[in-house]
Amino acid sequence: MNDEQLNQQLKQEFAKQKSQNRLTKAQLAQFKTACKKPKNNAIWPNIQWMCASIGAVFLAYLLFTQSQSTMQPLYTLNLNNYQQIEVHSIENGQYHLSFTSQKQQLDQAMVQAAQIIKNAYQGHGRLIEKQTGKWFIADCKQQTLLEINTELVAKLIDKHKVKTQAVGTLLTFKRNPQGQLISLSALEAHSTEQCG
Repeated sequence: MNDEQLNQQLKQEFAKQKSQNRLTKAQLAQFKTACKKPKNNAIWPNIQWMCASIGAVFLAYLLFTQSQSTMQPLYTLNLNNYQQIEVHSIENGQYHLSFTSQKQQLDQAMVQAAQIIKNAYQGHGRLIEKQTGKWFIADCKQQTLLEINTELVAKLIDKHKVKTQAVGTLLTFKRNPQGQLISLSALEAHSTEQCG
């Protein structure tokens, strides 16, 4: 059996089935009315397409703006990216090295150094003993015992308050850069400072 004979048999069988299974006029009319009805467009798929389109446009916008801001050559000179800059040169036959630091770092370092200096020149202690001509004050932070004669105490504290200072009183003192005491006073009762 060749292809032409097979095709002929298929066509005959199709024609036979078609003539046997004809649609009635009522079925045909029903199909025609179903096809002529206006299609009921659901709103949900339209909303999904609109949201997806807006999202795609927004994503494209973000990618475009991000690529514009980061499109710099790989090697660019931007001094703000460096914390410290070293300058090496030869001047008059001598090698010369200088450093340049960012101003923000220098300002922060200066504030920290000022705080350290302030803490170094200021301390708290407890009056642990009063003897004739001497006061003994235990420094809270540095675990140092300060022995101060009463003449110096009289100069550092108001004369009316010298006699009222009792053993156990929490005191604050300040020093100058040479380490000499320049101020001595009692902390108020409501002060949060403590000495262990």
